[in-house]
Amino acid sequence: MKLINLRGLISASACAFSLATVSSVLPVLAQTGTMQDGSMQQSPMQGGSMQQSPMPGGSMQSPMQGGSMQRTTPMGNRRSALNTVDRQFITKAAQSDMTEIKTSQLALKRSQNSQVRQFAQEMIQQHTQSSSKLKPIAAQKGVMLPKSLGAENQALYNKLSSLSGSRFDQAYMQGQAQAHAKTQTVYQKELQQGQDPDVKAFANQVLPVVTAHLHMAQGMVAGR
Repeated sequence: MKLINLRGLISASACAFSLATVSSVLPVLAQTGTMQDGSMQQSPMQGGSMQQSPMPGGSMQSPMQGGSMQRTTPMGNRRSALNTVDRQFITKAAQSDMTEIKTSQLALKRSQNSQVRQFAQEMIQQHTQSSSKLKPIAAQKGVMLPKSLGAENQALYNKLSSLSGSRFDQAYMQGQAQAHAKTQTVYQKELQQGQDPDVKAFANQVLPVVTAHLHMAQGMVAGR
């Protein structure tokens, strides 16, 4: 009889333990869910924080890093948009520099006048400096610099190439006055209608030099 009661007690205790175990497991099952293959699915919330999604390489990616949103790194430096005036200015300014340098180099070979030669040397020096400042700006903006002088400038160079002595000096200085007057207009148009800040800053820096050259050339033409 005692043995029977003991077995019954064991049976009852086991039953109660099983019920208690099931009762404690059911809420967990309800929270985690069950995968189709019978394995347990992890709850989206663990320890009060959102579950992180695995990256293809096995590392975890968090939508928040260091308390700030993750930012996308830009692909290279963006070139600022140039309008038509900006592009035309870069081309014409480069051609102006080349023309002043080439015609002034010709003047050093053809002219015997000390004032003309001094003017030519200054043109070569200052327009070389201007050209060296313009080249990196054009490269940054994606503008290909011209390799030719342009039709009008080439015509001036061809004309000077056929002259010598005083006739050369007169044609060279008149050409310098006319060329710098046109270049001054190009620079002023850029400052008024251009939109790129780097190109306009270059024009604003070089315009006083162009204007000074214009006045020098006009003074020498008037004095002859």
